Amino acid sequence: MAKSVKSQALAGGSLSQTVLKVIQVTESIIVLQYELLPDTNPGANGNFAAIWQNTNNIPYSQTPEGTAPVTGSSQKGQLSFPVDLRQNSYIIGYSVGPELKDGSQKYGNVCSTVYIPSIPKPQSIKENAVVEADGDDPFFADLTLGVITGDTVTFKYAVPENCQPKTNKAWVGVFRGSASYNNPPEKAVAMTSNEDSGWMAINHKFVANKKYTLAYFMSGYSDTPTQTRMAVTLSFTA
Repeated sequence: MAKSVKSQALAGGSLSQTVLKVIQVTESIIVLQYELLPDTNPGANGNFAAIWQNTNNIPYSQTPEGTAPVTGSSQKGQLSFPVDLRQNSYIIGYSVGPELKDGSQKYGNVCSTVYIPSIPKPQSIKENAVVEADGDDPFFADLTLGVITGDTVTFKYAVPENCQPKTNKAWVGVFRGSASYNNPPEKAVAMTSNEDSGWMAINHKFVANKKYTLAYFMSGYSDTPTQTRMAVTLSFTA
């Protein structure tokens, strides 16, 4: 019977992520599009994108080469950064909240990344030409459903490489129905590990045949957690 429950859980679940993708690359500019979670207000929540000259990981405590604030309340939009792809490689991160204070990773709210390597043969690139970006796929903070019973849910989380969930006071909320930026979850659980991916279990009374949503927040855990830094959600039926 337990095996049947696990199989059903792994087959279900509806995932929503904070998406960042490249729509144009030239030798001197990168244009990106962001697609955010439903109901988020990026301008009010202090969202921004940042760019570093680096390999394929975010230097979480290093000042970026540039930042671009995300204004307004739209969940979809574009932004750009000047670059020099003839000489440098870049990683760009989308942050679902403001810079964090001392004691946390300064850019610990970055949940989605795109890596753009330098152009291997710059002499073959014409001025202002659009080039194909060879590099790793974009990364988005992720949740994967494991087992769901009447008393427990297990899931796997993944955040960008070298992100430290415990240090940044990341947390997971259990919501009846859909996740909310305003209504409190039925349960809030602090991240107790600094691993950037792993399995977790949350003990909770789940009502059969009802919809629930797990929401991962990059920071803000406290007695009354901050709900504006939501990075990814996973809905399922108990």
